[in-house]
Amino acid sequence: MPEGLKKLLEPFLAMSTGKRMVVAGVALASLLAFAALITVANKTDYRPLFANLNSDDAGEIVKKLKEQKVPYQIANDGKAILVPSDKVYDLRLSMASDGLPQGGGIGYEIFDRKNFGMTEFVQKLNYQRALQGELSRTISQIAGVESARVHLAIPEKTLFKESEKPATASVVLKMKSNRMLREGEVQGIVHLVASSIEGMDPEQITVLDSRGKMLSGNTPSDPASKLTGSRQETQRNFEKTQEDKLQSLLDRVVGSGKCVARVTANFDFKQVEKYEERYDPESAAVRSEQRSEEKGGTTTTASGVPGAQTNLGRAPGAAPGQSGGGSKTDETLNYEVSRSTARIIEPVGALSKVSVAVLVDGKYDLPVGAKPGATPKYQPRTPDEMQKIEALVKSAVGFNAERGDQVTVANIPFQETGDGGSEAPKWYDAPIVQTLIKNGLIGLGFLALILFVLRPLLKMLKSERPASTFLPVQDDAETAHMLEMQKIAQEKMRVTQIELVEKVKQDPYQAAQILQNWLSRKE
Repeated sequence: MPEGLKKLLEPFLAMSTGKRMVVAGVALASLLAFAALITVANKTDYRPLFANLNSDDAGEIVKKLKEQKVPYQIANDGKAILVPSDKVYDLRLSMASDGLPQGGGIGYEIFDRKNFGMTEFVQKLNYQRALQGELSRTISQIAGVESARVHLAIPEKTLFKESEKPATASVVLKMKSNRMLREGEVQGIVHLVASSIEGMDPEQITVLDSRGKMLSGNTPSDPASKLTGSRQETQRNFEKTQEDKLQSLLDRVVGSGKCVARVTANFDFKQVEKYEERYDPESAAVRSEQRSEEKGGTTTTASGVPGAQTNLGRAPGAAPGQSGGGSKTDETLNYEVSRSTARIIEPVGALSKVSVAVLVDGKYDLPVGAKPGATPKYQPRTPDEMQKIEALVKSAVGFNAERGDQVTVANIPFQETGDGGSEAPKWYDAPIVQTLIKNGLIGLGFLALILFVLRPLLKMLKSERPASTFLPVQDDAETAHMLEMQKIAQEKMRVTQIELVEKVKQDPYQAAQILQNWLSRKE
């Protein structure tokens, strides 16, 4: 054993066996705890690279990560991939340059793969798969849609138009956070799919959500459902517009967050056609006029047997005769009574009633002489202020008492509630803060090891260390022999001191000379 190591271990070896085991156990536990602290502090922080991946995209991304030798973890049943936090953004850009994740299956990139032995059937099938994938990607870009699946049924073309079957499509949507699409957005998806497939009729497209609820696909024989959805959308849009208008107006008056406005509107969607005919008996107009006039004189008449010969005067026994004359006048006038005809179509969706409810918070003032940090006291608004606010609300919504409109403005204290929005990132989640915390924990570990382990251990070793000698450890026989020798030496020294004192007393002059000689030599 080296001499330096031997001297270093001397205090430890001088302890009893029990104390040696205690010191060794404490030292080992401290080392293990400190090693665990360093391991946890230096553990790699994994963050999500992509989430909600399908199996195809997840497999391609893992393949790319293996090629780049980047460590990764798979979570959420293979739908999420985690990578070190310092490489998240670089890897996202790198994956985006490679077209990952594709999100919605394979698109037109399927034709990038060259296959010279491909049959016509496989080409048509790949074209249909590419259309489905591209439509799924496009629909997934709509706000509120998390993912989409599109299924197409495109029949083969025939020589006769009458024998062709129509193309059909089905779309399944998975929404974000239970959001719902409006009727106009659903119709936009329908027309998007119909415009992407040649000859597809929008009526042949069915849109479902992830719960199986039909969002589109109503047949022309059911127009009432379409009209109902459109009317509800019109009502919601009107109410939302009025609420936003009131909110922006009242925020300027009472302050932001000090008021809440809600509007309920009723519309009359009945379609009414009126036909009216009005007659004016006081005025009349000549509609038609007819006149005939006859005048008579002396005329010659034929007599005899009726017939052609008699008329020509050739019949036997026929003789001309004389008859008297006269005049006759007929006049007919038709009058028309004045009338007017009107066809009136009343507007559909006329506003029939508006109800408005407004809640206004009061004022909060500190009491006179209150200390800093005291709770403010609630002060309700004055009746004059409430009347002014009510007048503003009525003017903003177009209040009409004859129509039965209602406006209610109440002044109540607001309760402390959260805004319900997404929370801002915590300050302790910042990467620089996490790094400082790790380094601080390591430093605290070192300090705790020194103060609570090494320092008490050194004190205990000093207390166990012999103060009179630094002799190496020996057995009991050697120790007893050494003690006996020390006693003999001390006894001889005591006898020598007694004899020297006696000699000095007997001859003090000689003793003084000896001391003087010793002092002169030292000088």
